[in-house]
Amino acid sequence: MNRKEIKEEAKKRIKGNIWNIIWPLLVIGVLTSLLSRLFGSNVTININDLRTSVSSYETSPIATVGSFAITIIGGFLSAGYIKYLLNFVRKGKFDSNVIFNTIKEKWLNILIAEILVYVIVFFCTLLFIVPGIIMGLAYTFAIYLVIDKDVAGNDSLKQSREMMKGYKWNYFKFELSFLGWIILGIFTLGILYIWLIPYMNIANILYYEKLTKKTK
Repeated sequence: MNRKEIKEEAKKRIKGNIWNIIWPLLVIGVLTSLLSRLFGSNVTININDLRTSVSSYETSPIATVGSFAITIIGGFLSAGYIKYLLNFVRKGKFDSNVIFNTIKEKWLNILIAEILVYVIVFFCTLLFIVPGIIMGLAYTFAIYLVIDKDVAGNDSLKQSREMMKGYKWNYFKFELSFLGWIILGIFTLGILYIWLIPYMNIANILYYEKLTKKTK
């Protein structure tokens, strides 16, 4: 996979489209933040792979239930957002309806895939850090397959693992290639992220698209 080619194409795709790419993510962020304050949890959304992670800073039953609910909601919204970006990359237009249509149609398989990936990666990481990273890379596109290929939640892990055979190291280097931009964004007080977040997200969608064609 040619990382430079993918990243150059991503830059072209986001030109003039930054607002359309970033506003749904801002809405997701605001919504999950409000819910986290309500239930006493800390929510973060990874700007790269769009996964949502939640940690409770209270030990009350309400906080525990709230953390679980926010994790699920964040996962659903992130999956819908992936479909939103896929729709843009393939059709050249934005349609926010696909976010909620995707959640409505695929919610069960999204939930199954999210739980399975979390559990497997979590326990692998408990054993050793490196196996956890490897498993995380292997299941990178599980949710993509659920919302894009009508794959069942449990089957998506197997198909993602097969898709990533021989490409895990390549994808890891692809992810790592954004590190300089991320660090630079810190020194701009986050202003650079207005451009960087759409750039990284579209680059990931393009990587998935090209990998799908290579591994057919």
